[in-house]
Amino acid sequence: MQDQMDIKAFFSVLKKRILTIFIVTFFVFILVGAVSIFFMKPTYESMESIVVGDLNKQTTEYAESRELNMLLASTIDFIKSPSVLNYVSNEFSISYEDIEKQVVVQNTRNSQIVNVVVRGSSPDDTEKIANMIVVTTVDKMNQLFDVQDIYILSDSPNGTTAEKIGSTTLNLGIGVVIGLLAGIGVAFLREHLDDSIRTVSQVEKELGILVFGDLHLKKKTSRKRKHEENPIQRGRKMEVVEGEKKNEVSV
Repeated sequence: MQDQMDIKAFFSVLKKRILTIFIVTFFVFILVGAVSIFFMKPTYESMESIVVGDLNKQTTEYAESRELNMLLASTIDFIKSPSVLNYVSNEFSISYEDIEKQVVVQNTRNSQIVNVVVRGSSPDDTEKIANMIVVTTVDKMNQLFDVQDIYILSDSPNGTTAEKIGSTTLNLGIGVVIGLLAGIGVAFLREHLDDSIRTVSQVEKELGILVFGDLHLKKKTSRKRKHEENPIQRGRKMEVVEGEKKNEVSV
């Protein structure tokens, strides 16, 4: 029973403060839309892959060998090493710190494929940086460590195409959800801070007394409206007054 009363009170507050919820939701929606359109730059993502080891070998000894695991771990560490990133940053005139933030290395467990993901505001730059990182990694590992079982995995000869991540529509949808939650929060805050009593049930609940009846008071008419009269009626009153004065004189 108490749960039903709480649910009724919840929806009663929502119905009572529906205008507040709408205004807050609309404001957040406009704010998120303006930020998404005018201030946020689009983000693009490009991915290149490196295969470590020979995928054609079927022996479980090779797949689970310590040598392969060490080679995978070394490749992942080497991709984000200064030896690779400094070379790429010099080629594109980008600082080492910036390019390090743009690069993400991914590897699924028990997989010999290492993915290099680059995110940035320019689709062309993300494609070129991703390709340069994997090429530099493979070349340097071949030269420095004489590793032959490592090569670039690419579906197209021109490399991968950068994809746009996120959208304005998605941001607006998130803005509506955040606006609704914020609006409901503001509505309940206003309801909590509102000490006015409007109904008989509130009087009985707050004061603990029994109410036998209630009066509906009419709104008082303002003095300005009370003194504002129709010019025709005013003229008739003046004629009556003048007539009364004439009668008084004639008597």
